[in-house]
Amino acid sequence: MDLELLQFRAETLQKIRQFFIEKKYLELDTPAMSPTLIPETCLEVFSSDYIEPWTNTKKPVYLVPSPEVFIKKIIAKHKVSCFQLSKCYRNVESVGRTHSPEFTMLEYYTMDISYKESMDLTEKLFEYLLPPIKEGETDLFAELRPPFIKLSMDEAFEKYAGFKLSDCPKPKDLAKHAKRLGIEEIPENPFAKWPWDDLYELILVQCVEPSLPKEKPVFLYNYPAKVPCLAQDCEELGKDKKPLWKERWELYGKGIELANCYSEETNAQKVKEYFEEEGNLKNKQAIIPHTIDEDYWKTFLDFPKCSGVAMGVDRLIMLLADKRSIESVLPFPFRLKAGYY
Repeated sequence: MDLELLQFRAETLQKIRQFFIEKKYLELDTPAMSPTLIPETCLEVFSSDYIEPWTNTKKPVYLVPSPEVFIKKIIAKHKVSCFQLSKCYRNVESVGRTHSPEFTMLEYYTMDISYKESMDLTEKLFEYLLPPIKEGETDLFAELRPPFIKLSMDEAFEKYAGFKLSDCPKPKDLAKHAKRLGIEEIPENPFAKWPWDDLYELILVQCVEPSLPKEKPVFLYNYPAKVPCLAQDCEELGKDKKPLWKERWELYGKGIELANCYSEETNAQKVKEYFEEEGNLKNKQAIIPHTIDEDYWKTFLDFPKCSGVAMGVDRLIMLLADKRSIESVLPFPFRLKAGYY
C-alpha cells in the first residue's frame, strides 16, 4: 500500500472514532482471544493454546470472530452506548476482493433505539466521513451519499424475484419459485428436499442481492423470522399467528454487503434457547470445535433496549477510496507465502 492510501486509511479510522466520541459513545478495547466463545454455526474460528508457566499445561484459547461477546457484557452492566474498532478473525474464510480471515470491524451499540433509528445514525456516519459537496462541482461520492434506499425483504423479493416471501410459508412454495427462476437444480439433491431457510438463502444470493440498486446504498430490512437470529420480532404476524419478520437490516454499497444491524434481543430465555440450538449444531458440524460459554445467556437477564451494528471497515474504506478490492486498502494483505505477510 502506498503512503497516500495509508494516510487515507488512518484518517478514515480517526474520523470514525471522532464521530462516535462527539456523540458521547464510550470507546471499548476488548480482548482478541478468549477461553470460551458463543456458538455461531455460520463461521469457523482460529484456535491456539495458552501454556501455563512452570507446569507447561496447555489450555485452549480462541481468537474472537467479533468483539460482541465482550461488548454485550459491558452493555448489560453499564447500560451505555459504545463502539469499538477491532481486528476480528474467521477461519475457513476465502481470501480475495471482499474477504480476508483477519479484518477490521466497527461495532456500535446505541441505547434506547430500534434498528430503524440505527439506519438514521448510519446515514449520519456516512455523511460525516464523506467530503462536503462543493458548489458547482460534480459530487464524486453520490453513490455513497445519503439518503439511502430502504427496501423490506418482502419488497425486494417481490421486485427482483417476482414473489413475496410472506406468500411462501412452506419449503415447497420456495422450491417452485427457485425452479421458475431457472436456478440450477442438482438431480441428486432436488429442491423438494431443501429446508425453507436454505431455499430462501439460495434465491436471496442468486436473484435478489445481485439485482439490488447500485446508484445508492441500500438498507434491506425485516429479515424472515424463519431464519433464527438474536433480533427482536416485528409485530406483523403470519397466518400461523407467529412473527413474520425480525428487526434486522443489512446495508449494501455498490452491491457489496457492508453492515448488519439488530434491535437486540433482550429476553434471556430466548437467548438461552437460541444458543442451546446453535451449540448443538456447532458441536455436530464444526471443523474447528471450541469451548462454549454456557452461561453467556445470563448476560441478558438485565439487558437494556438497544440496537447494534457491525460494519466491515476494510470494505467501507475500499468504497470510500473508490477501489475494487479490500487488498488495495490493507497495509498487509493476507498471504500464506514464506517471508511475506
